[in-house]
Amino acid sequence: MTIANCKRCGRIFNRVSRDICPACVAEEDEAFEKVRAYLKEHRYATIPETSEATDVDLDLIVDMVKSGRLIVRDFPNFAYTCERCGAPIQVGRFCARCTQELSNLLGIAEKGKDSAKARTDKPLSRRHGYYSR
Repeated sequence: MTIANCKRCGRIFNRVSRDICPACVAEEDEAFEKVRAYLKEHRYATIPETSEATDVDLDLIVDMVKSGRLIVRDFPNFAYTCERCGAPIQVGRFCARCTQELSNLLGIAEKGKDSAKARTDKPLSRRHGYYSR
């Protein structure tokens, strides 16, 4: 086991799988239950409305959604912003457009890397340049 400081409260604890201590895990579980119960009764609630009604921090609710703990496919108004462009999304960190753009940019970068690698994979005898002693 690894000893770590809790990401939320700063207490020292034996880290098993999460970056937060058992006390904060219990608090998060309680907050999750509050949010889930509220959403069962208020299907069209937004994240800020849910945060205000349940007294659960807005960022904690967004983290629950991003981590996949809180599945929001049945709640049409439960959206947060894309980290790149600010468009409303319900899953992941980026909207579909930004995901596609980033994928294309990575593909271009990978092609550039492959062509640079191809240039350096030539045998030493065929490379151009000078040799001095």
